[in-house]
Amino acid sequence: MSKHKPNMIIIQRPNQTRRKELALTLGFFDGVHLGHRELIQTVAHDAEIMGLESAVLTFWPHPRLVLHKDPEKLRFLNTLNEKAKIIAKFGIDYFIVQEFSRDFFNLDATDFIKLLVYEYKVKHFVIGADHRFGKGGSGDSDLLNKLSGEMGFTVKVIPSQKIEGIDVSSTKIREALLTGNLELANQMLGYPYLITGAVQSGNQLGRRIGFPTANIRPNDPLKLIPKEGVYAVVVNANDTIYKGMLNIGFRPTVGTDNKQTIEVNIFDFEEDLYNSGIEVALVARLRDEKRFASVEHLKEQLVIDKQNALEALKNEKVERYQNLFLTLRPERNNNQ
Repeated sequence: MSKHKPNMIIIQRPNQTRRKELALTLGFFDGVHLGHRELIQTVAHDAEIMGLESAVLTFWPHPRLVLHKDPEKLRFLNTLNEKAKIIAKFGIDYFIVQEFSRDFFNLDATDFIKLLVYEYKVKHFVIGADHRFGKGGSGDSDLLNKLSGEMGFTVKVIPSQKIEGIDVSSTKIREALLTGNLELANQMLGYPYLITGAVQSGNQLGRRIGFPTANIRPNDPLKLIPKEGVYAVVVNANDTIYKGMLNIGFRPTVGTDNKQTIEVNIFDFEEDLYNSGIEVALVARLRDEKRFASVEHLKEQLVIDKQNALEALKNEKVERYQNLFLTLRPERNNNQ
């Protein structure tokens, strides 16, 4: 990542850039995965070499929410706050949050570039080879190259990043999480998939059978929840890192009409977490959710799950997760 710089400034209008000339990359950046990181690292590097300030532009809310295109099916890999925190770690100067409205949706691709060049003073674009922008997705790297001479900017096109021959994309990561392929999702993200939320009261069954759990309500109702099953996890609870196992599912052993829950059993942990914030990194998927003949059979399986979770987590370094969780934590008392 880039050398230490002053805090990234989050802006929404051109006059908030202090009228500095910019190197810029743009996109929705859901997940800030390996492909996104290549763009962000490149724009930070090029800005430094070219004497410009670096900027990342994203859109909010998601276009499908504004255009009412199946918004009930929309799920995000991270929240806008998580996204900003991750991007800030790359030494970016400005994070531009462009409001996505119907007027913006109707903006011609060339007019959009004029806005960026003449209002935001963009002198250098870094763009993914398959990125589209403007009304109807008519804008692409070819259009940028065509406009560069007459508008006075430069362009660098970055090819798609691949994992095992597969293009890294937010869509592929969502598919992997929903089908239980956590390993591929984490490879594409470049970090373990995260769920952040608040602890709420549950039915206390886990406590009664010797495996007390914290019931997590995600911070964002549009957060994508991976496939049901049991996961080995690393947990940040009360600013301390622990290992644990997490169950996503409907608890079929104790009923047939249950709502989906996200419950984590934190190893070697005795504190009260109700109404506290909690952050969980999903490291490995252990098994599918099952219905057991009795609670006693469930308890026997949980003993095995804990052994498998500890084995999956044996090489995980606490320091790595302290940095990862700190990245995602909202600023306290010093919001810009």
